[in-house]
Amino acid sequence: MFIRAIKLRAATDKGDFGFFFVFGRNLTIIRGSNSSGKSTLFNCLLYAMGMEELIGGKGEKVLPYAVKEYFDFEGKRINISASEIFLEIENSEGRIVTLRRAIRDDAKDSKLVEIYDAAFLTSAQEPGLATPTYLHDAGGAKKQEGFHMFLETFLGLSLPRVATTSGGEAKLYLQAVFAALAVEQKRGWTDYIANIPFFGIRDARTRVTEYLLGLSVFETAAVRNTLNSDAVAIDVDWRRLVDDIKRDAMRNGVVVDGIDTQPNASFSKEFAVIKKQTGSSKTPLSEYIVLLRNEYLSLTERAEKYSQVTGVEALKELDSIGEELQRLSVLHERATSTLTLQGASLREYEVLLVEAKEDLERNKTAAKLRDLGAKHAVELATGHCPTCHQLVEDSLLSESLSGPQMDLDTNIAYLESQCRMLAKQINGLREGVRASEAIVTEIAFRLAAKHDQRNSLRGDVSSGANESRSMIRRQVQIEVEVEDLQQLEVRVSVAVEKLVEVAKRLADNQAARKGLPRDNYTADDQSRISLFEKLFRANAGSFGYESAPVSEIQINRDSLVPSLSQIELREIIKKASPKTDIKADSSASDFVRLIWSYLLALQQTSAYPTATGNHPGILLFDEPGQHSMAVDSQHSLLQQLAGQAKLQSIVAASFDESESVFQQATYGVEFQLIDWNGKLIRPV
Repeated sequence: MFIRAIKLRAATDKGDFGFFFVFGRNLTIIRGSNSSGKSTLFNCLLYAMGMEELIGGKGEKVLPYAVKEYFDFEGKRINISASEIFLEIENSEGRIVTLRRAIRDDAKDSKLVEIYDAAFLTSAQEPGLATPTYLHDAGGAKKQEGFHMFLETFLGLSLPRVATTSGGEAKLYLQAVFAALAVEQKRGWTDYIANIPFFGIRDARTRVTEYLLGLSVFETAAVRNTLNSDAVAIDVDWRRLVDDIKRDAMRNGVVVDGIDTQPNASFSKEFAVIKKQTGSSKTPLSEYIVLLRNEYLSLTERAEKYSQVTGVEALKELDSIGEELQRLSVLHERATSTLTLQGASLREYEVLLVEAKEDLERNKTAAKLRDLGAKHAVELATGHCPTCHQLVEDSLLSESLSGPQMDLDTNIAYLESQCRMLAKQINGLREGVRASEAIVTEIAFRLAAKHDQRNSLRGDVSSGANESRSMIRRQVQIEVEVEDLQQLEVRVSVAVEKLVEVAKRLADNQAARKGLPRDNYTADDQSRISLFEKLFRANAGSFGYESAPVSEIQINRDSLVPSLSQIELREIIKKASPKTDIKADSSASDFVRLIWSYLLALQQTSAYPTATGNHPGILLFDEPGQHSMAVDSQHSLLQQLAGQAKLQSIVAASFDESESVFQQATYGVEFQLIDWNGKLIRPV
């Protein structure tokens, strides 16, 4: 990205006022006194790019009154009736556009940014029709009409989706990235990447650094998130198919063994075995169908001899069926009672599990509060009364209870084991309930069939028919049952084939996970971070950092910020000693040197030939010489900025309002100067 020019137009009853400046392609220095409007120009740059959230708010309210309400000129107060800002920018492909945004306008809202496809400011091209875009409303970073979406596309960026504090995902918004590119004066020098607007992004500073360095962590995270989503879908599909199989089988008094309730990557169709529940025993379905067909053939043979059967034999068969009915009735009653008891036990255990989890959560909360108190030296948290200093029991139980009591940690471990045990018992009971339901269904089916057979046999005895209606009815029942079981076998086979496909998806998912890096970063990422670390150290040394040995500073692999002995370097101690507090005795100017080193190293690493990143190639610094910064350090910074071939840097500074400081800081440095006499706002 290259900022070519900026123009402010403020309409007043005394004519048009404002300013117009052209920027250099490398280093541009904006020089002005502390009250001349230097920061006003800097903030107008951010406002024109829709980045005023880095200053501390949205819209024109973040800008000073001098560009939207009134200003002083030659001792007179000039009121502003309307004002607007123009910014001409260029991308890496050489495309030039001019942005126009209202500051004070009765007709156009400040959320509107008009885009002219022309170099309107530097070459007076005819602007043509403007393309309207909007910002600071829903969709501004995602929709084609959104300005930040346009700017992202214009800069050739592709912002990733990142994790949020709420557990979901959100875009790494462009404003967050620009916090590492533009540093305003008031709060910008308080952190390595300060003033990131709040978008609910988890570890936003780290995510911005990862993106600018071009680390593959986002691609890895996207793949991992896709695999996680697929894993959830696999689990849902597997459970749905298993439930369908068991529900279908239960209606026919059948069970399907060999299918796990959890997805199994090694599952094969040979694992699934269909069995007919016959009382408390199970018979493979194929064998059971053979038994039914044999019974059918036996009934056929008996039917041929039925006319020779005496009434005594028919009555004996009727008595036999009656005895079978009584036996089946007893079995049905017992199975139903067992099912009822199992259901009641299941509900009781589920209640116990809920209560155990609630107790576990309360104990964990108490332990967390205790640990937090211990960190802050709260005496009660260490188990002692702050008044009498006597021992206080580490327990949630009442003091009135006698006997030994478990402390919080022991109680937490006990409750966790209880929860695991209850969960296993609940799973076992659920399987028992399903088995009992299959038994009840099977007995009920046989009971109904025997009732029909007895009724038909009674009709045979009373009518003296030559053909047995009971035999015919039983044969019909066998035919229907065999047909139902064969259809069930087909449906189960189809469902099992689908389970095999789901198992294959799970195996592929697991194999893909093994291909992901074990750590957050790949070997290439680690190489880039090491390069970033070296460039950061080199910058810190050239800027005169002295608070700690530069060679001992490392980039923390978790947070990607400079660390010394696993402690993030913020306010750096001047003289290291065992009794020195690293956050109390500090050098503020040295911390600013670290920020310079860090932000510049981000750009240097991104522009490195073998480690291309996503840095747009622009840095904007407002008053980098904080805390009476040494002139030599400022000189080194300007030299470094001017020496970066792929970087446009804009530095606004007062140089202590001293000509000698300015000459010393810029000695031998190539730059373009923007300065003015008096106030920034003047007649156009």
